[in-house]
Amino acid sequence: SLSQPVMAAARVPPGVTRVVIDNGGHTCKVGFAGEQQPLKCMFNGIAKGKGAVAKSFVADQLEKCTDFSSLQYRLSLERGCLVNWDTQAQVWNRALSASVLNVTPADCSLMLSEIPMCPMAIQDTLDEMVFEHFGFDSYCVRPAPVLASLAIAEQQQQVPPRCASLVVDCGFSATHCVPILGSTTFNFAIKRLNVGGKMLTNQLKQIVSYRSYNVIDETHLINDVKERLCYVSLDFDGELALTRFKGKKNTLRREYVMPDYVKTSVGTVRNPNAPAPAAAPAASSAPSPRDGPPPKKKAMLVADEQVLPLANERISVPEIIFSPSDIGIEQAGLAESIVQAVNACIPDVREALYANILLTGGSALFANFQERLYRELRQLVPLEYPISIATGAQPMLSAWRGGSIFASSSDYESQVVTKKEYREEGHALCRRRFAA
Repeated sequence: SLSQPVMAAARVPPGVTRVVIDNGGHTCKVGFAGEQQPLKCMFNGIAKGKGAVAKSFVADQLEKCTDFSSLQYRLSLERGCLVNWDTQAQVWNRALSASVLNVTPADCSLMLSEIPMCPMAIQDTLDEMVFEHFGFDSYCVRPAPVLASLAIAEQQQQVPPRCASLVVDCGFSATHCVPILGSTTFNFAIKRLNVGGKMLTNQLKQIVSYRSYNVIDETHLINDVKERLCYVSLDFDGELALTRFKGKKNTLRREYVMPDYVKTSVGTVRNPNAPAPAAAPAASSAPSPRDGPPPKKKAMLVADEQVLPLANERISVPEIIFSPSDIGIEQAGLAESIVQAVNACIPDVREALYANILLTGGSALFANFQERLYRELRQLVPLEYPISIATGAQPMLSAWRGGSIFASSSDYESQVVTKKEYREEGHALCRRRFAA
């Protein structure tokens, strides 16, 4: 028993580099333990254009793409679970290469995130990929919400740290409500809402394709529209009524000028209700006959523009998170899911969970998201329970930041599984140690 701490401390030798990977459904964040920010936030998949000579873009190579029209995507994760192993291997090879991290897996210890309640078959295959395909020296896996709670607790500088928290992870594939006591998740109380950033983008594509342009294949374009124009309404019925008006009475109207990928690669947003800019004074009141007809360049540019009008779509798409039944999903909304998760826990920790709700994930970046959630929870939660909601400074990076904190702590060495231990005891050791 006296020699066990020495063995645990020797699992990660001093010369081994600790690599942290937050393997999300849409983006893969990679970097080194102890750092404040990941070294690279890259696309977690492969994008390929249409045509016989179409070029493929793996991970961060997508940043060099200049024409995002009709790109086809092959993601590493589907519904939050790692299923496309060949794609994931190419993404990690890119991340470990000289162009990004510039490390050798045999000299590294890997800190990896995963979704809550990940199927055991996927976990076993991941063990094989880490040790047998890449050959890492050691690795450790933790649920992303647990890591995010570490990052937000450090951001809030909680002294003493709160014993319980409820992490709402609004991710790309789904939304999870995860009660956490200390650093242990209550697996029996986890609630999953099958609404994530991917579904919201697909829903917006269907609406726009029905009303305006056929944009079913324009995932990158519509995702940009969603991130820049959509927001959570604090009075959904009232604002929805405004969209029935025409002209300036419809204050939700916005226009998205789509890029042509020749002169412009990024769309622009404009408000049709805004006053037109004052015209510059003319140099002379009457043009000279020698000047010929006035130029038509500006008129031609306006005619060539493809303008996407948006009104009620701006609020109806994020509303799905709070009311999935609007599009036929037979699940409770986000506020009801949180209440169900808390009620599944023992009564002694319910007050602590409501007092420390932490938001993470890309969908938490919608404007008014936190305020809307608080208002709905206050109507459902008993008045004797105070409600406190906090959002990470960078919700999409909270899980990676928590992994960086954990991988640089003294507790990390006792939680990893080395390649030698894996060869001796196999998957069973990984499941026991990573569930601790």
